Amino acid sequence: MQRQYRTDRPATALDTDGDTVYVAYHTGALVALDAEDGSLRRHTDLRVGGAPTAALSLAVAPGGHLLAGTVDGRVLECSVHPDPGP
Repeated sequence: MQRQYRTDRPATALDTDGDTVYVAYHTGALVALDAEDGSLRRHTDLRVGGAPTAALSLAVAPGGHLLAGTVDGRVLECSVHPDPGP
């Protein structure tokens, strides 16, 4: 084992682009971890129309996107790049 990221909840899905590891949790949380050192790069909670949802599968897609298959039968396309600040 090279790296370990401890958490208090079960992961439902993960994928990587080589630099970042994306992890989805049953709570609806989605995190991006640095693949080299395991540090947290980004955290968000998945929502559709303001309602929380959880990802059961993840796939890194071309163009800086992440596809998430949700528990309610949707496929979401999410940007993996942080929103630009003001």
